[in-house]
Amino acid sequence: MAQGLHLTLMIFFVHLICISSQQETGFIYNGFGQTDLYTDGVARILPEGQLQLTDGSGQKMGHAFFKKPFEFTSPESLSFSTHFVCALVPKPGYIGGHGIAFVMSASMDLTHAVATQFLGLFNISTHGSSSSHLVAVELDTALSAEFDDINANHVGIDVNSLISIESTPASYFSEIKGKNESIQLLSGAPIQVWVDYGENVVNVYLAPHKIQKPSQPLLSTSLNLSESFPDRKIFIGFSGATGTLISYQYILGWSFSRNKESLQTLDVTKLPRVPPHKAKNERPSVLLIVLLILLAVVLFLVLGAAFVYRRRKYAELREEWEKEYGPHRFSYKALYKATQGFHKDGLVGKGAEEVEMVLKLGLLCMNAVAELRPSMEEVMQYLNKSLKLPDITPNSPGIGSFVPLIMGSNPLPASPTTETLSASLYSSSSANDSTFVTHSVVYGHGR
Repeated sequence: MAQGLHLTLMIFFVHLICISSQQETGFIYNGFGQTDLYTDGVARILPEGQLQLTDGSGQKMGHAFFKKPFEFTSPESLSFSTHFVCALVPKPGYIGGHGIAFVMSASMDLTHAVATQFLGLFNISTHGSSSSHLVAVELDTALSAEFDDINANHVGIDVNSLISIESTPASYFSEIKGKNESIQLLSGAPIQVWVDYGENVVNVYLAPHKIQKPSQPLLSTSLNLSESFPDRKIFIGFSGATGTLISYQYILGWSFSRNKESLQTLDVTKLPRVPPHKAKNERPSVLLIVLLILLAVVLFLVLGAAFVYRRRKYAELREEWEKEYGPHRFSYKALYKATQGFHKDGLVGKGAEEVEMVLKLGLLCMNAVAELRPSMEEVMQYLNKSLKLPDITPNSPGIGSFVPLIMGSNPLPASPTTETLSASLYSSSSANDSTFVTHSVVYGHGR
């Protein structure tokens, strides 16, 4: 039983050693979905798998490190190779931004650093100090005379300082053209970066997205990393910062290995996309808003005045009685719509009933005897059918027969009946006091 327990413990320790060896040998992240990285500042992993170092806010910095340190036993054994894909997206409405750096540090704690041109790596006191124990490959997108930058689009190798020991404008070697082609770091497009170290020489390569690693490095310089890390322990990761110049900084994929031959190649087709950043619609100035409001008010007043003027100019005149009963007239537009453009089938009204009413009212209103004509109030009552039209026959007084009009000292009663009217009409004291009229229009009493 003791031998069995001993064998089990041996297998367990061997397994731990294998796991540790695998972790130290290398790793690969085609996106950072469930990756357990150490992050601080504004750095975070987005839902789609992008490692975001800065979030578009000013005067901020962010760091991300692989939690387990990379250890080496002797200066001769110190070698590694790494490949990552990054994207630097300028914030809409801002000019440029500060860059990022691939960092090799003796500690993951860089919270003492400052943002802006220090890239989140140093502060005023640690910048240039040999106690910083920090080496970085910078992708710098801001021109700073303080650090002797060659331009605002360069790659540099930094040792305990942002004054690069070697730097060059950002470019890549084109295998097709056989020469270096310029590449814009702050274009927002994914950019591939390779860093190889071995035999105290560091090589840096750049290439656009989906282009293979160039055969010639962009930067190559001698560097003894063991002098910067006497404890033979290195934490590797990334750093980014913003100031008044702001950009969004992303790492889309990352591969690392202790030697160049075993480095796993990133699958660029599996990497997360660069998040889109669209400029927000700029708000118009207050003066412009006020001018637009005033213009709208003036236009509204002009249109209102024109409408009122036209309405008054072409308005129909109404009589006093129309105020109570409303106008009983039709405009040309109303008639046109009602008859469907005066179509032969477009009848208005209810046929014979309406025609009869119109004819009877016309005859009543043209009665030869003024006293027998209806008042306007009675006409409205006839039209509203609240008063029944009287029967009209060929013998109706003043309409269908000759009616003598009495002229003299015996006027007709104010409200004569048919009998009294007939008697009065046919009785006369003198032939000179009477005359016969037919369908005469007599105006009296406003009728």
